[in-house]
Amino acid sequence: MRTHIERLPEYYEKKYKQRFEDLDWDWVKEMSTRRRLLVIDDETHITDAYQRIFSKEGFEVLTASNAMEANEILAWGKIDIVLLDINMPEVDGTDLFELIRAFYKNIKVVVSSVYPIDEQRERVKDADAYFDKSDGKDALLQIISSLSEER
Repeated sequence: MRTHIERLPEYYEKKYKQRFEDLDWDWVKEMSTRRRLLVIDDETHITDAYQRIFSKEGFEVLTASNAMEANEILAWGKIDIVLLDINMPEVDGTDLFELIRAFYKNIKVVVSSVYPIDEQRERVKDADAYFDKSDGKDALLQIISSLSEER
């Protein structure tokens, strides 16, 4: 007679095989094709608003309130576009932009700030796009959509 330890492989094979068969494959396919947007901003009301807006547009939206959180998310998964605030505590957006460009070259970066776009360009050179927060959500949706289509 086999011991319970010897039967473990069969038990787990049966258990996980059933879970595999029960997967909603349409959901898996949708999640694998959705664009991932990482919103990095220290103001929670802004990340929450962007998460609502872009989720409705079909993006998988991840949020980070600082550079450490952002770096963990960037290392964890495939991100297509980053929406990056300039003014943040500890490590600001200009330094984080340099890190993204150094280690994650294929990620599109949109600099987002209350600063006028000319000033954003001076502070963060070579971003893929710039967004003045006073321009409203329609302008931001247009920027993100056009970058998403480029991929």
